[in-house]
Amino acid sequence: MKKVYVHTFGCKVNIYESEVIKDIFLKEGYSVVRSVNGADIVVINTCTVTEKADHKFLHLLKKVRKNNPDALIVSLGCYTQLESDNEVLNADSDIILGLNNKFDVLDAVREFKGGRFVSVPENVDLEYADHELLSYQDHTRAFLKVQDGCDNFCTYCTIRYARGNSRSRKRDSVLADVRQLAEKEFKEIILTGIDLGSYSDGEGYSLAELITDILQVEGFRLRISSVEPWCFDDRLISLFVKEKRICPHFHIPLQSASQRILKLMNRKYTISEFDELIGKLSARNDVFIATDIIVGFPTETEEDFLESVNYLINSKITFAHVFSYSDRPYAPSRKLKPKVSQDAIAKRSRQLRSVSESKLREFYRSKKGKELEIIIEKINKNPDGSFTYSGLSDNYISRSFNSFKVYKKGMLVKALD
Repeated sequence: MKKVYVHTFGCKVNIYESEVIKDIFLKEGYSVVRSVNGADIVVINTCTVTEKADHKFLHLLKKVRKNNPDALIVSLGCYTQLESDNEVLNADSDIILGLNNKFDVLDAVREFKGGRFVSVPENVDLEYADHELLSYQDHTRAFLKVQDGCDNFCTYCTIRYARGNSRSRKRDSVLADVRQLAEKEFKEIILTGIDLGSYSDGEGYSLAELITDILQVEGFRLRISSVEPWCFDDRLISLFVKEKRICPHFHIPLQSASQRILKLMNRKYTISEFDELIGKLSARNDVFIATDIIVGFPTETEEDFLESVNYLINSKITFAHVFSYSDRPYAPSRKLKPKVSQDAIAKRSRQLRSVSESKLREFYRSKKGKELEIIIEKINKNPDGSFTYSGLSDNYISRSFNSFKVYKKGMLVKALD
């Protein structure tokens, strides 16, 4: 039995798609292993959202080739879609697939005759590539992809060029997977997509309608991945605030609190509109609201940056993921000047992360001593026979507790500090 190792870089969509790839191999009798060492086939699912992601992938690729020279190495995904001519990629990969034919990986492996095989089709006018996912490897929470691609053209981003146009999974297919996951007793389903808020499966059937239908199936809590600010209407806001089975953990990307920078980024909202949305979502009890902020976008002045700092300090945002700007191939912002120096970007990133971490600690302190319901993700046995259980609450607080009771991974239990 041949052994396959799948390594994933990037977002929740990539995690889901890697599970599909594992499932494809499992159905054909392959063994999916947890270590690259000894694997006959190594599949690397790439990301290219930042320059750092590119470097991580290329570093791993060289390491895999060195440490497991006999393995058949397959590189696929967002990076390979845009950078199939890269010298390191071609030197150390046996098979290179793009993003939209990544699920043809088994056929490519079977047909490989040696040398190098490269197939990266153009991603124009794509339909949603649907795949039934029958098993999840090593996950206590289930990812459910319902949308792919993006039509937004934010000037700093290459994902539109890598992933192609926005397209959505059919309602019946989504609900069939939901029912199956509930039957498998997953206690949390994470709804995800590249531009999840643009989900549309027919006229008038939007993300709000899909969530409503998903929640007709019992037995799990539902976590919603990132949704762009302009995708919210009153019905979606009401669902997020009032529906108790939706986890009170929302991710709404800001990117900058400078109106001038937002315009250069081609973002479709004003700061006041964003703040109004956050104010409405914060009506949810115990809510955790996360965001993304890019530091050092071309032409960003100290004043522009301080607008983001002050907004984060004074807003109801709980935590900000801080990204240091880097020019991306195909992204229009690479042509914008003047560039912010790397020293300034590093300094500003540290400052903003410090503010973000302070707000996060404040949120954790506010929940100290409160009983939380967590999904058990790690179990350690102690010398006295008890167990230390760790997991995540619905509002994304990591919590551990000791007990002599025997629980299994994936179970939903109540825990105090």
